[in-house]
Amino acid sequence: MKVTTGFFYKTFLNDLNKQLDAMYKAQQQLATGKRVLSPGDDPVAVSRIVKYNSEISALDEYKRVMDTAKNYNSSIETAIDDLKNMLIKAKTYAVQGSTDTLSAIDRLALAREVDTLIQRSIETINTKVAGRYIFAGFKADTAPVNAQTGLYQADTNFQYLDISFFLDVAVNLPATEFFTYTVDPLDPNRSLKVFTPYNYNFTLDPNAPYDADPLGALLMPQPSGGPITDPSSSFTSNGGTLTVKFADNQAVTVNISANASLNDIRDAINNDPQVSRYVKAWVVNTGTSASPDYRLVISSIPNGKADKIRIDVNAPSADNLNLLAYNPESGNVSMSFQENINGYNYITDPADPDYYSFNNNYLNENYYLRALYFLKVALENNDQGRIQKAVGYLDKIADKLYSQQSQIGARLSKIENISDYNLDVETNTKQSLSNDRDVDAVQVISELNQRMTVLQALRVTLTDFFRSNLFDFLR
Repeated sequence: MKVTTGFFYKTFLNDLNKQLDAMYKAQQQLATGKRVLSPGDDPVAVSRIVKYNSEISALDEYKRVMDTAKNYNSSIETAIDDLKNMLIKAKTYAVQGSTDTLSAIDRLALAREVDTLIQRSIETINTKVAGRYIFAGFKADTAPVNAQTGLYQADTNFQYLDISFFLDVAVNLPATEFFTYTVDPLDPNRSLKVFTPYNYNFTLDPNAPYDADPLGALLMPQPSGGPITDPSSSFTSNGGTLTVKFADNQAVTVNISANASLNDIRDAINNDPQVSRYVKAWVVNTGTSASPDYRLVISSIPNGKADKIRIDVNAPSADNLNLLAYNPESGNVSMSFQENINGYNYITDPADPDYYSFNNNYLNENYYLRALYFLKVALENNDQGRIQKAVGYLDKIADKLYSQQSQIGARLSKIENISDYNLDVETNTKQSLSNDRDVDAVQVISELNQRMTVLQALRVTLTDFFRSNLFDFLR
């Protein structure tokens, strides 16, 4: 091979360009902080870098979603806290209203305070976050509770957001879980299902005990001859007297004629001006329409104190009239004090069209508005018995609120745990990305310095070599 000056020149120039290219790449790596500047630098690493960037982008999106989920659930938790605080106030009013020291006017003032709590509760349950009702279902643009009727008008669905590659979390809480309920839209009395008037009679029977005492009453046992299927038939053969005493009041004697029916005995008690000031009698069917079982039920005025009634009977020992005795002090007890009497206190069958009566224990102890409204109306009507009963209802509602709040707490804990997990994943992913993409600055600087030394040597050699000419070789 012929070696010429041109050959030396091209070789020196190529080597010089290679060093300059290497120095340029090193300078670019230092400027960008990236080892891989193009797919050709490391094809395998580039594929991993794309994957890591995709995962980090997804984790960033999950972080935004978790912030949204946390915001919604924190708002729900705050709303439930507000409802609990209002419930505590309502219970305080109920305890105050149940004492004998308050007058009817005092209880009316408490009723106004409870009414304010009802309105504030509706406002709380109709809370919006980012333009969406947090206690609604899929109908997030519809206020969950109608302020006039108290009825639930959204749906019961849960909405979920994905907070990780494999988990989601609910971001709403349908109010039917504890606040109110839906009713048949064709029901003519649907507007009365929550805000039911005092002693409202949903039945067509004018004699139905629609002002039943929810705290209990005295129940007559079934006669030895079996259930009474006709309350207008003869109940007592010989008749006699009932001596009725209520608490510390004077005893009053009621005469019962021979062959009197249960209806006759009821009327005799209720028509006596002295007795009817303290007690009231009802004839109720404790059975069914197909298998009736009529009994005499005696309640107190005011409600809630039926256990203070005393009834002594003067009749032949074999007469059914003795079934009406109730005097624990003398040991002569036939009637029994009971809190839940079918057909009297509340309706027990949800399929019954009259299920939504004012004194329905199940509804009052499961739905927030029903419990508050029950207390409000009892206070307005100076009904100590029902006021006392409202305390129990409020306790049951409080239990439901605590239960729902624990679920929200579990959601928030889940969000925090996944947030920590995602943070660990993001940290590890970014470290892996850095390992594949980022440059080792110390190594590149060392390499750059080395190349600068080589480049300087090349320049000196090239200058010295091409300074010589033909005469230098001939000399």
